[in-house]
Amino acid sequence: MRKATFKNKIWMFFSLSVMILFLGSILLSGCGSGSDEEILNNSNLTYDGQELVISGSTTLLQVSEAWASAFMEEFGGTIIVNGGGSGGGIADLINGINELANASRQIRDEEYKAAEDAGLDIQEYTVLYDGIAVIVSSNVSVEDLTVEQLSKIYTGEITSWEELGGDDAGIVIVARDSSSGTGEYFLEEVIQIGKTLDRNDYSEKALRLQSNADIVNQIKNNDNVIGYIGLGYLEESLKTVKVEGVEPSIETVKDGTYPISRGLYIYAPGKELTKIGQEYMDFVLSPEGQEIGLEEGFVPLGDQ
Repeated sequence: MRKATFKNKIWMFFSLSVMILFLGSILLSGCGSGSDEEILNNSNLTYDGQELVISGSTTLLQVSEAWASAFMEEFGGTIIVNGGGSGGGIADLINGINELANASRQIRDEEYKAAEDAGLDIQEYTVLYDGIAVIVSSNVSVEDLTVEQLSKIYTGEITSWEELGGDDAGIVIVARDSSSGTGEYFLEEVIQIGKTLDRNDYSEKALRLQSNADIVNQIKNNDNVIGYIGLGYLEESLKTVKVEGVEPSIETVKDGTYPISRGLYIYAPGKELTKIGQEYMDFVLSPEGQEIGLEEGFVPLGDQ
């Protein structure tokens, strides 16, 4: 009887231990399930695991990187921003390489037709306003130029700073390349004087460069050079030239007195974007996004 009783006690203890372990595993499993659900819910609040590819205008490259950085910090996800020029960004959009194309000019008719042929319903968003600043080497004494004089410089009709009241030195012309929206805009609005002289083109002697940064480097490192850059790329060390008596600045673009100013755009392949693409566009156009644009040297939409 004692042995039987002892065995029974052992069996009861063993059974109770197994039951405790079983209940514990259920409770732990329940906690684990709750944690998984919480993680899932948290991931739904961000865009982790989602990717957005943007390419195009180098004028918008710097501010786009700032937008992307602020967006990822707030919402997660991965945003890849590349340059390549406005034409390159729109070509990427048509070919399905990116989801959003940055452009410092409006889409051309032939590009729009190519997009339609590819089955796209192109959407245009104006995201900021910008001025194009004319800059010169530090040794250049000329301080003010008219649009007509700029046109004659860039077509090669005026070749010496002396013709403009400066020193007896040849003018070195730098400009943006053919894929640049800034270069295209400058051609139409300045060289062709608002497309009224549509046969005008860049002089063959003009050094065509890929980015605003390339033009800045040429200006800094050489004498007698003239070039142009987006307002957002101005530095205190650069010497600007007034155009028609007006200094390039956020204020003069805002009030419409500076003659070389324009809209900046983002193009999308259709009205329906990916979730991260739509949220990014909403962010860019939000007060926070527009404030970032102002900090980068552009004019926000609400101020125009």
